[in-house]
Amino acid sequence: MRLIVVNYSMSSKNPIFSHQKEVVLALSEFFETINVFTTDSGSEPLPKNVELFHIPWELSSPARNFFTILKTLYPVLIRNRSSVVFTHMTDIHAAIISPLTWLLGMRHVLWYAHATNSKYLIWSSFFVSGIISSTPGSCNLKLNQKKISYIDQGISESIFPYRRRSDRPLRKILYYGRLDPSKNIHLFPSLVSKLNSLEKSYMLHLFGRPTNSSSVKYIMDIVSSLRLQTQDYAIFLNDPIDRVLISVIAQEYDIFLNLFSGSLDKTLIEATFMGLPVVTWNREYCSQFGTWSGCSVDESLDFIVMEFEIINKLEESELQTELERRLKLAIRNHSFTGWIDRLVGVLKEGFI
Repeated sequence: MRLIVVNYSMSSKNPIFSHQKEVVLALSEFFETINVFTTDSGSEPLPKNVELFHIPWELSSPARNFFTILKTLYPVLIRNRSSVVFTHMTDIHAAIISPLTWLLGMRHVLWYAHATNSKYLIWSSFFVSGIISSTPGSCNLKLNQKKISYIDQGISESIFPYRRRSDRPLRKILYYGRLDPSKNIHLFPSLVSKLNSLEKSYMLHLFGRPTNSSSVKYIMDIVSSLRLQTQDYAIFLNDPIDRVLISVIAQEYDIFLNLFSGSLDKTLIEATFMGLPVVTWNREYCSQFGTWSGCSVDESLDFIVMEFEIINKLEESELQTELERRLKLAIRNHSFTGWIDRLVGVLKEGFI
């Protein structure tokens, strides 16, 4: 069976897009031939059954991009009507080609994982055969709900290996990921202040970068505010971490912090895989793994402080037992191998 994949990038150099190449490599074991159409192809070697096609892309020319996508994909779709089309992490491309795949009677599946529903997703939902997302929080589309399949996260154990931690007390806090308002970064200084009013040794290290100009201003305002304070918040801002180095850097830290209020953030699962105690008010994470205090989730700093206190009061054996329980749950629901199996099942639905 032939699979046609349309995504944004196949480059392993950009940590944001390296996952797209990882997915294609895994899918190559389940399909006879894969044609990948991408705007950023990269130069790394690929399996023999994977062929790459470059789509020229100009950020300032949406009209030209529209016709370029149709011109590049139309002949391939016409010649391969029995193929499955998978638009991965690019709802814009899906919106352009989904009416065509619908007219040709082709199975077309769209991957979408964002807390808000884009206009491209809404339009595509009327034409695609199916929509795949990780959890209900990452695709809460009200229209065409019967087309949505949830397959959880896909985290590689080899990239995020488990490591037992025995350092006590647990004071070195890690956050990595996007630095934007949705992650509630602005609350971190107040949280560290509250923690250090109890114990004067907490340190928080952030690794990441703003994603756009408004996020840059958001972070700069936070940094400027900290500089005006006389109190040392013990917060350190660092450059992003390369995906393959995250587990190495994580060994230096005791607790992973994430205050994202939306869908299940994959960094929460990655931290769980690595054996880091996760402190969060993310409801999708807590509904699966529980809270340290056993209390219901409350999006308040008092709740987060309580979670920190409970972790540091646990006996070493209690902490390790809970971390291993969470690891087993994470592997069962969110391993990359299981995720690929579920993805292939949806892609081949009706063909098996």
